[in-house]
Amino acid sequence: MHSLVRRSRGIVLAALFGASLAALGGCGRNYGPYPATALEVNERILRVRGAFEKVKADPLANEVRLDLQRAETWIVTAEAEAKEGKVDERADLYLTTAEGQLSMIQTHYARRRAEDKLAKRREQALAPSADETSE
Repeated sequence: MHSLVRRSRGIVLAALFGASLAALGGCGRNYGPYPATALEVNERILRVRGAFEKVKADPLANEVRLDLQRAETWIVTAEAEAKEGKVDERADLYLTTAEGQLSMIQTHYARRRAEDKLAKRREQALAPSADETSE
């Protein structure tokens, strides 16, 4: 029984090793053309632009003004690349950078809102209750 288990483990490991080698076999000097993104560049620009407008309209936007300017610059640069017909990895890189910048901004907003919520709860916990003030 134990030899059967050892054999099946060996077969599974050999299969995994073989699959790994087969996957690595495709990695050579010929990388091929730059892979197309899931969305067409113009569609992606519209989505990133929409996300940008949303974070720009947030009440906390003044706190991240410089990050908003950076994100808009990356979006505008990607739009210029797309208009010139240079849809390659540079346009993808500009959009990815803009998405990263927007993600940083959204993280800042979430952190600030959490800090504000925590401060309010702390104030409520430290504030005297109605029973204590009536005595």
